[in-house]
Amino acid sequence: MNRPFKISTVLITLFSAFLVYASFVLGNSEDYLFPRLISGTIAVLSLMLWFEKGDADKSTNFKDLMPGVAIATAFILSLKILGFYLASMIVFFTLVMYYSKPTEPKDFWRVLLIKLGVTIVFSLTLYALFTLLLKVRTPEGLF
Repeated sequence: MNRPFKISTVLITLFSAFLVYASFVLGNSEDYLFPRLISGTIAVLSLMLWFEKGDADKSTNFKDLMPGVAIATAFILSLKILGFYLASMIVFFTLVMYYSKPTEPKDFWRVLLIKLGVTIVFSLTLYALFTLLLKVRTPEGLF
């Protein structure tokens, strides 16, 4: 493991340990079931990083990550204005359009309709999961 990868692995492990600790210490056990599942999954994935056998000279190109960080920041800032579901739909579609460009076939409109369909299915899945199944109140904006 190279040095930057070791540092990021330690930070991610510490962060996931904090999430697990916070989800078990805070409040009622019924209310924190979903955060416990998520924090436990993050902890398991961070522990798997310790056994990663990658190239020693492998590095991350942070320039490629910046559009995703900018889109995630715009998502957080637009939640109260647009609402959770509309903002999620726009962000998911933007991420899919931006990061899947190199493998697209030449037929732009066909690809656009497929990605739009996947975005709608993703948004409906979010709605079913959070509103209908978990009964979570999401940020409300326009929708």
